[in-house]
Amino acid sequence: MITDAAPVDRRARIQGNVDLCIALAGSGGGIASGLVMTATSYATLGITGGLLALAVIPFVLMRTRT
Repeated sequence: MITDAAPVDRRARIQGNVDLCIALAGSGGGIASGLVMTATSYATLGITGGLLALAVIPFVLMRTRT
C-alpha cells in the first residue's frame, strides 16, 4: 500500500526504507521480549503485550471517527 501510493521513481527507495523499519521493529521486539522474559516471567510478558494491544484501540477509534 505504501509503495503503491508513492511516485514510480521513488518506489524502490521507499520499499527499502519500509523493509528496514519492519526488520528493526521485529528485532527490537525480539530483544525487548527476551529482556522481559529474563527479568520477570512469561505471564508478565503476556500481560504487557495484551495491555499494549489494548492501548491501540482508542487511537483506532479516534481515527475511524474523523
